[in-house]
Amino acid sequence: MENKESAKVTGISDLTGKVVRVRHATEADMAFIAEQMKKYRFDTNNLSYGDFAVATENGDIIGFGRLKKTSDIYEIGCIVVMENRRGKGIGRMILDHLLEFTPVDKVYVMTDWVDYFKKLGFAEMKSSKEQTHIFNLLCNEGEGKKVLMSYDKTDR
Repeated sequence: MENKESAKVTGISDLTGKVVRVRHATEADMAFIAEQMKKYRFDTNNLSYGDFAVATENGDIIGFGRLKKTSDIYEIGCIVVMENRRGKGIGRMILDHLLEFTPVDKVYVMTDWVDYFKKLGFAEMKSSKEQTHIFNLLCNEGEGKKVLMSYDKTDR
């Protein structure tokens, strides 16, 4: 991803009056991101600030997301929103930013948070050769049953 902020300011909280912005991560953000990734047990291999977007409120990181590229497949590696800021649409803002800068129309996620990603517009993939190929590329060992889901920007 290029080092850009989303063209639109993502909102002003009615409660706090603080501006929430989503931008590409910087190298300085990576210590915080790596700490949170470990805390929530996300894949911390090959972390690069170029894969991340962060949501900030008055300069403080309140959430982040990762867009990983494996072969020719783009995958949402995670969306994390700080516990005290959840339920306010910040995850959606982070996803929108990642999708805005994704050079392909179809993006995948391997998740056990199926309902959350359905709300964000992802659909479970049916068994097919494509699913098997993508599953094999993205699958990593972990806890819980993972479901492969896709998001097609052309359907929106």
